[in-house]
Amino acid sequence: MRSLVSFKNIKKSYDGEKLVVRNLNLDVQEGEFLTLLGPSGSGKTTSLMMLAGFETPTDGEIFLRDRPLHILPPHQRDIGMVFQNYALFPHMTVAENLAFPLSIRRMSRFDIKQRVARILDMVKLTPLADRYPAQMSGGQQQRVALARALVFEPKLVLMDEPLGALDKQLREHMQLEIKQLHELLGLTIVYVTHDQSEAMTLSDRVAVFNDGVIQQMDSPGKLYEQPANAFVAQFIGENNSLLATQISASGDYYRVRLDDGSELDALKVRPSSPGKKIQLSIRPERINVNAPQQGDEQIKARVQQFIYLGDHVRMLTEVAGQGNFMVKLSPDKMDGRWQAGSEVMLSWQPQHLRALDVVLQ
Repeated sequence: MRSLVSFKNIKKSYDGEKLVVRNLNLDVQEGEFLTLLGPSGSGKTTSLMMLAGFETPTDGEIFLRDRPLHILPPHQRDIGMVFQNYALFPHMTVAENLAFPLSIRRMSRFDIKQRVARILDMVKLTPLADRYPAQMSGGQQQRVALARALVFEPKLVLMDEPLGALDKQLREHMQLEIKQLHELLGLTIVYVTHDQSEAMTLSDRVAVFNDGVIQQMDSPGKLYEQPANAFVAQFIGENNSLLATQISASGDYYRVRLDDGSELDALKVRPSSPGKKIQLSIRPERINVNAPQQGDEQIKARVQQFIYLGDHVRMLTEVAGQGNFMVKLSPDKMDGRWQAGSEVMLSWQPQHLRALDVVLQ
């Protein structure tokens, strides 16, 4: 697949000292949906704003195909932009808002009328063409903002937390609409969010940012199943962490010891050496209770509490002196004899327990 956008050794500092973005090297493939995901201050929005042209890199270069992009003003970059606050012109109707980016590109009135009609139909807004933004709901305004970013058929569409102001149900509906438009029009989309479930739903790939650095960039499935470090494991989905000491290594596994003396095998992910404290990670749904399979690792646990959530039950346990170790179970796997204080046996396949970052002491 061909790269549409390339960040080459991009750095950004606002004060000349602290780097908000550090040595960013990133290729966005043509036609893909790439999400920049991370907590506030991680560098994801700054990276998007440099791509849009609203921020200037301190160092490095950005290319759209083979054309240097960082030297062009925003209006010459042929990029569509959707903001969280919609940024619609309040004195213009929906149709006039959509016509504006076409008129500044000096398109003919006939072509503008055709383009606007086509995009209105695509986002199901034709009946609202003569309304003003103040006469519309938040979801309708967001649909107009999306249509305005698409109407001039840009090579690239950037979205900065576009659904952050919507309620949960409407946000999920708009996620599906954006995904369908991406596939229908063959768009290349770079999307920024701090909502990991939104990133997992929409994206072909997700770049997880922290402290100005991409921690891991992968498909949603790989990020969840194969987190590269403790930050990604904790940030993506629900996760259990255990502290242990590495005692030996064999093949693809470390042998580790927990604080209560229990020994387990954990899949090698990050470098370690004997005697080092290491953080282990396992997903709650990978754990069985009192139902070990052949080859499973097993460990005793004490039940702390149950949280019933309809489609599943979260059982919080204490393992090797570490509390809130979560197991996700379907309701039919629950045993009526279990209660707070009960002792149970937890088990899992060795490859699901991942040895991640060495803990600095």
